[in-house]
Amino acid sequence: MQKKKTISILDIVQTVVSLCFLLGILFVFGPCGPKEDGGWMTCHWAGRAVTGVAALLLVLALVRLPVKDSRIKLGLDIAVLPAALLAALIPGRLISLCMMADMRCRSVMQPAVTVFAILLIVLSAADILLLRKKK
Repeated sequence: MQKKKTISILDIVQTVVSLCFLLGILFVFGPCGPKEDGGWMTCHWAGRAVTGVAALLLVLALVRLPVKDSRIKLGLDIAVLPAALLAALIPGRLISLCMMADMRCRSVMQPAVTVFAILLIVLSAADILLLRKKK
């Protein structure tokens, strides 16, 4: 027999955090701007990659909202884990950032992305534990 579940507070929080992550990387804690010659530093591409992963995390959160089957919610929670880990690894690890520690990409973007990624991992892990206990 399938376990049915309605929208929980964790569903809403995960959606809000994912939305804030996407809007944040787009408008608040994005990477350094263009160079004087109009070109881009590598941190720009790290920001673009994180934007894509943040959009994916928001889509996963939005897909979860109307789902009532706890097994599908569990699968979506499991999908969030590697996506959030990827987001945390992109700036500075998978894609280089600027050399100086006081540059925006290192001092603002990288820590903010790490915090949002960890928050989403914790929320998904908590929901996984709650869903597993209800079985």
